[in-house]
Amino acid sequence: MGEVAIKVASGFSVPALAIGPDRFLALDGERFKAKEDGSPTVLRQPPGPVRLLYERRGEMTPACTFNVRKDRVVTVTLRAVGREVKCDIME
Repeated sequence: MGEVAIKVASGFSVPALAIGPDRFLALDGERFKAKEDGSPTVLRQPPGPVRLLYERRGEMTPACTFNVRKDRVVTVTLRAVGREVKCDIME
């Protein structure tokens, strides 16, 4: 298993999030709420491609995809650019 640390940029109102495998016909994944105080939300994920989604107008919209490696931590920082959610990924 690998770990994903989700952080939120200051001043960003966090929508509902979901994380799951980046596969064709994959469901929306596991829903969670990121911490708004700046501390990371750490999730364990199996190795492979992963998709991070956010809720917009009642639907889950992809924010980014990245690879999770065994025994490694991927840090994803979410920030708002206009009306879109952008990810800064550090593997």
